[in-house]
Amino acid sequence: MTNEVKNVLRESAMSLVEIMLLENEPFRIVLWNNDNWNAPLPKRILESFPTQLVLDIKDQALDDSYIDPATGEIIICTVFDGAEYIKVLEYGEIIAVLSLDGQPYILNDFAQDKEEEVLTAKEERVVYEPQSVDELVEIVSSEGIPKESAKKSIDCFMKNNPELRERFQ
Repeated sequence: MTNEVKNVLRESAMSLVEIMLLENEPFRIVLWNNDNWNAPLPKRILESFPTQLVLDIKDQALDDSYIDPATGEIIICTVFDGAEYIKVLEYGEIIAVLSLDGQPYILNDFAQDKEEEVLTAKEERVVYEPQSVDELVEIVSSEGIPKESAKKSIDCFMKNNPELRERFQ
């Protein structure tokens, strides 16, 4: 598989996770276990999941995970062994995004690039600053999301992000 195809799949996976969080839709995500959380993962987790880590993003994990309005980074928050763990979701880290019952939404079934420098999502994306909520809705809907759903997600996101709300008023 070419790097171009891999990058399209990686970008699609990142976009899907972003929409799932914005829509407050529970999902399961499979990640390469790079142990790149805010603290080292418990030994039990590292031993049980040495290569890939499966996370159900639902309930508290879904409520606590978010998209950073300042950077656009996806922040995943979850609990292992009673302790909270936080990570910035990295470009190229997603193996699969599934429903909670295991139905696949997107699969990146290729090996993780160890030798190749993988761009972060922030580096890969072209930065464009929309000037209005309507323009933002148009951008989101141009990616195939129905306009009504895009508007609902953006309204919800703005409701919970005062800085963003101020910017578009």
